[in-house]
Amino acid sequence: MTTSTSTISNKNKYLKLHHDTWIFSRRVPKVLKHFYPNKTHITKSLETSSVTAARLHRDRINGQLAAKALGSFSSDRMQFKNYLERVAPYTGALKDDICSLDYDDVLPRNPIAKAAYRQEIHGDTAHLFGVTLKETLGNLLNHKTNMSGDNISKLKNSMNRFLIYLSVDDIALNVIHKKQVVEYIQYLSNEYSHGTITAHLSRLKSIWIHAYHMGDIKDKTSPFCDHQLSQYKGTPSKPKQLFNKTELHKVLNDCPSGLKDLVRLGLYSGARISELCAADVEDVDGVKCLVIRKGKTASAARFIPVAPQVADIALPLSLDSKAAGRLFSRFKMADVTTDSTRSFHSLRAHFITASQRANLPEFDVANVVGHQTGATMSFGHYARPDIKRLYEAVRVTADQIDSEWLS
Repeated sequence: MTTSTSTISNKNKYLKLHHDTWIFSRRVPKVLKHFYPNKTHITKSLETSSVTAARLHRDRINGQLAAKALGSFSSDRMQFKNYLERVAPYTGALKDDICSLDYDDVLPRNPIAKAAYRQEIHGDTAHLFGVTLKETLGNLLNHKTNMSGDNISKLKNSMNRFLIYLSVDDIALNVIHKKQVVEYIQYLSNEYSHGTITAHLSRLKSIWIHAYHMGDIKDKTSPFCDHQLSQYKGTPSKPKQLFNKTELHKVLNDCPSGLKDLVRLGLYSGARISELCAADVEDVDGVKCLVIRKGKTASAARFIPVAPQVADIALPLSLDSKAAGRLFSRFKMADVTTDSTRSFHSLRAHFITASQRANLPEFDVANVVGHQTGATMSFGHYARPDIKRLYEAVRVTADQIDSEWLS
């Protein structure tokens, strides 16, 4: 495995072998520095010589740190909680009309202290310093320790998207209102399908419901539920567009080193990123082929002859498709274009467009890119592609790509 590939997989990140024992060592995240005063690194012996066990321990510790980071409140929220603790011992006396104790004996005169006083003495939670979205998600992750990494990632993603839309680092749950969410849905509909919008709302609702179950908010009815989304059903997704010549040159030449082989293969094979990352390699009838064993559809399983332009690439790639996808997306947004209709999938569009412009038979192209072939049982189910014929189709398409966009 090359250095560039290990950059993506990073299986032993934060792990160090000391003699025969694995050690966890990670720089203290900025948001957690107040938990680790005078420390630059979090270091812990994992008490195992097994790298597999060490990775599991490492992932558990990282999960705990992530949950703690999500629970790191804004300075205003932390100050509010401190004021609540200060006033709590005097609640009975402050509510007693006969007692001479008053506000100024307990708290200073500032908006955060006043909000803490009103909540503790009068039960008034209509302020900006209540339990926050990030705080609640951190609490949720602390309670549901068996939640899968994928679900944790999706919850964080939905929360972060909403906060970015609001242009805030965090927000108190009790100030999120229904109209705000309606406007957010309309914003999402410009780019996402009905199913994606529904999923984001469902995750945000689950965070709200957890706060209710913990007694942090009084209203069980979430502003993220009971929305009219039928108008977004059936809305076609925006088709991926081709990169222009300048953009395509930047994608091929300036992308991170760990992605260069992946990007070249994507352009000259038309395969999806998840297919390329998991593809095997095999010699079929004397032709070097990528072997796609499964994919997005039933037609995705196939052999893809390797074009001469990418014959030098060491296969298989054996990459983490999600990590590679995120890395490519960050690169594309920062250095190529912010247009959401141009992505890694655009390389697939280049391949298919080049095939069409080279006047290749659609049946051959469909076999290469994993689209359904044959309108009848005879062709669709029983017919087998001619690998050498497909190699010729891939070679012609690759030459068309070079002359069309790379010359």
